[in-house]
Amino acid sequence: MDYHKDRIELTRAAVEELFASRVIERDGAPAVTPSTVYAVFDRSGIRYGAGFGDLGDVRTPTLRTAYRIASCTKSFTAAALMIIVERGLVALDDPVDRYLQLGPLIGPDGTGAFPVLRQAQDPSGGVGVSAPTLRQLAAMAGGLPTDDPWADRQESLSSRAFRELLAAGIRFVAEPGERYEYSNLGFAMLGAVIETVTGRDYIGFVTDELIKPLGLTGIGYSDDLAGVDGVAVGHRRTGGEWEALPFSAPGAFSPIGGVFASAAGLVDWIGWLSAAFDRGDDHDQPLGRLSRQLMQSIQTPYENNPGHHGYGLGLVVQEHPTHGRIVAHSGGYPGFGAHMRWHADSGIGVLAFENARYSQPMRPTTQALELILDEIARPGAEPSLWPETAAARLSIERLLRDWDDATAEKIFADNVALDEPMDRRRREIAELVAEVDLDDEVLPLLESAPSSRTPAQLSWTVPGGNGSLRCEISLNPANPPKVQRLVVRRG
Repeated sequence: MDYHKDRIELTRAAVEELFASRVIERDGAPAVTPSTVYAVFDRSGIRYGAGFGDLGDVRTPTLRTAYRIASCTKSFTAAALMIIVERGLVALDDPVDRYLQLGPLIGPDGTGAFPVLRQAQDPSGGVGVSAPTLRQLAAMAGGLPTDDPWADRQESLSSRAFRELLAAGIRFVAEPGERYEYSNLGFAMLGAVIETVTGRDYIGFVTDELIKPLGLTGIGYSDDLAGVDGVAVGHRRTGGEWEALPFSAPGAFSPIGGVFASAAGLVDWIGWLSAAFDRGDDHDQPLGRLSRQLMQSIQTPYENNPGHHGYGLGLVVQEHPTHGRIVAHSGGYPGFGAHMRWHADSGIGVLAFENARYSQPMRPTTQALELILDEIARPGAEPSLWPETAAARLSIERLLRDWDDATAEKIFADNVALDEPMDRRRREIAELVAEVDLDDEVLPLLESAPSSRTPAQLSWTVPGGNGSLRCEISLNPANPPKVQRLVVRRG
């Protein structure tokens, strides 16, 4: 599959609406967040982006405004782990208790009842679980319970208090390696391992070995960042009003979510990660291409979608049925939400930051990337269609430019007018056509980013001077078949 990167700009209006709507009160429902900033990018950098709303000081964010990116930080921690793996200081399959002193490791029943290869005694006399490996912790297969609300409040914990926490014992919900279970504690433990084997502070190690060598600006572990256009203040909604929240200070849990970043800075970080799928020379890079590819490969499959969706090392990986590998991570922290997402083959991606508690910008970011990839994809061959499906596409193209009731009656099945009155449908399509200023020429099918699940269904792009439209039709099973569904939206 090839991608027309020169068409990315055509998607701006539709993508921008997804994010601009997040700061607007609609139909009595409050805004999702005081502010949001998004960026669409490829490996060359930002293609377009914008900020909306209020940072907390009456200013609108820009692409250089810093936000807390919460668990998107885990990609930095995983990369730091892979650096010490490449240097031979640790092995991914080393047990974590080779580097950290742990108390009793207690299994799901409270005594440690499942069989293990390496056993640790718990004080009650039962047999505990084996310590998870570094790989299992980085791949969310350590057997530790999901701990977001608690862990998100532990960032400032001192190293001494963290060691005491580990010495008191750890509870497990599954045997390490058994299945996926998201754990922040596991990444805090990885940060401590990095400190143990390097003799350096975790934040200092990431800064000196990744942030500085890569020339990343607008990225760091405190709100005192150089080269940024202000720092967003986190908020939560209380009694119908936005309440500002204080920043937590760096500490033992910074490896789980401590990074502040601007959109411009994080795009550079993502560009370096995704460049692992290029075949360039990486001899002078802080981390080799194969290690970065490993981070972006499924290590622990999700139980409900094995083989197609899972966790890599500090990153989520999805095998999309049309576009192939998508790499992503979300972040949620008191006062903030973040999501980053990119297409491994092309490097095209979208990220978004918001300054509202757990605002979950994953949904619009996912929609935006899907929209962009659908819009600019060019398959290697035309999809296999019924002749009537191909003919219906051309008829729809004519209707878009010059609506004709006789043509509409000829190609549409009887349900179309019943599902939505034809006058309303015609009016809404005319408004979209006027917004986009459609080109007069109909593109060859292969040039229109076609996508088809069956011979009776087709989606394609119609470009214009001010963006594009994305059209979808499906035909019914009658003979001859007619269009039973038509969707026209901004591309």
